[in-house]
Amino acid sequence: MKTKISGRYVVGFDDTRQEHVIYRNGEVVFEGDTILYVGKSYEGAVDRVIDASRCLISPGLINMHALMDVGIHPPLLDIGKRSGMYRPRNWVVAEGEPPVFTPEEVRAGAEHTFLSMLRSGVTTFCGINAMVFKRFDDPVWEPEIYVETAVRYGLRAYLSHHFRAGAQYVQEDGSPGWVWDEERGFRGLERNIAFIKKHHGGYGGRIYGLLFPYTTDQVTPELLRATREAATELGVGIRMHFAQSDYELQLIAERHGGKTPVEYLESLGFLGSDVMLTHALLGRGTDGEMSDGELATLAEHGVTVTNCPWIYSMRGSYLRSISRYLDAGINVCLGTDTQPDDILREMRFGAIMGKVAHTSAQQATARDVYNAVTVNAAKYLRRDDLGRLASGSKADITVVDLDRPSLSAQDDPIRSLVYFASMADVKQVFSGGRLVVDDFRCPLVDEAEVSRASQEVAVKVRETLAGWDRSSTTVEAFFPPSFEMH
Repeated sequence: MKTKISGRYVVGFDDTRQEHVIYRNGEVVFEGDTILYVGKSYEGAVDRVIDASRCLISPGLINMHALMDVGIHPPLLDIGKRSGMYRPRNWVVAEGEPPVFTPEEVRAGAEHTFLSMLRSGVTTFCGINAMVFKRFDDPVWEPEIYVETAVRYGLRAYLSHHFRAGAQYVQEDGSPGWVWDEERGFRGLERNIAFIKKHHGGYGGRIYGLLFPYTTDQVTPELLRATREAATELGVGIRMHFAQSDYELQLIAERHGGKTPVEYLESLGFLGSDVMLTHALLGRGTDGEMSDGELATLAEHGVTVTNCPWIYSMRGSYLRSISRYLDAGINVCLGTDTQPDDILREMRFGAIMGKVAHTSAQQATARDVYNAVTVNAAKYLRRDDLGRLASGSKADITVVDLDRPSLSAQDDPIRSLVYFASMADVKQVFSGGRLVVDDFRCPLVDEAEVSRASQEVAVKVRETLAGWDRSSTTVEAFFPPSFEMH
């Protein structure tokens, strides 16, 4: 069926200039999962016309770092991490013990994540399953749940089995300890490779694989070299948490001759255009940020950096700043990291925190962060059919109602989207031509039931973290409410 959507503004793509352009009173026509036309006026016959004359029509957005379980972050807002909430040693080393969450609970967390992404206009994402509650590895069945659920929700997913050679725990005195098992790390790499060979490009081109050594300080040089070789042989990308804490910088320097994480990875021959480093906050520069030289190294190797502005601003930290990385020639993307996975919020925080970093309104612009969740993300994924509306692209389309109260005083549609929009303003989303959000709701699921099930998992998160605390405190004392509750 050939469908035409007529909008107040349409974000098209100029192939010659390789950048977005905006058509006032524009039209998008698609058939099946492919866009046929983007412009001012389509002359051909169509089977269906959708009136979006009050709306902005955008390419589907891309979330490059989405946490697919409930995670630890929501209960830590206003509180922060404490040493007692980290895993004890026996939790890490025990084999054959059940994970914290059952498959049903994992699915509930994933469904809430996927619903949040769709409702914020995301059609493609790179997923992570947090290792906080894992023992040494993620369960073999966990990524399979994400595959099934993503396909059911109509999303395009880039998924992995995580692997590592070392895992951190907290000793009885509260100090950090490490368990190392490089052989287990290599088994994890082989499991990740097998997952990619099984799923890459499957389900009608909706599921793909990436290699995922979990965090720079949890993998050995030998395991990173093997990952680099596997990525080249398979032709797939690598992603990794990177340069995200002072403790990580300290460990890398102690283990590898005083090198920073950037210097360390370059010395291994690890860096390349198929590498995405998430967070990438810290290095040799002023106040512990990345130095100009480190940024130049990342740019020289074509590395992509993904920033997750909201959660780091909640911790009192941020990337300083998106503009500085872009000016250095680095491909910058955005991710949500934690629930709710609202990519619109991430664009807003990325722009705001960039302006704070530079004390300038002209830095970290709406254009910059919008590119980060469209064409920049597609560049890393090597997908010129995503992140843009152009003839031949996938029919991944997000429709935002500009007549909503927060958006009705428009100066520029992209600035309105970045600075004022929320998932409540996303009216429709098409993923490969399939309608997955309609009239501000996801018709594929019972949204209230998805939220209820996720809340039950969130309760278990708080109980588990409080249970690890050596003071044997109650959940209520460990996570005190903002005001006294009766």
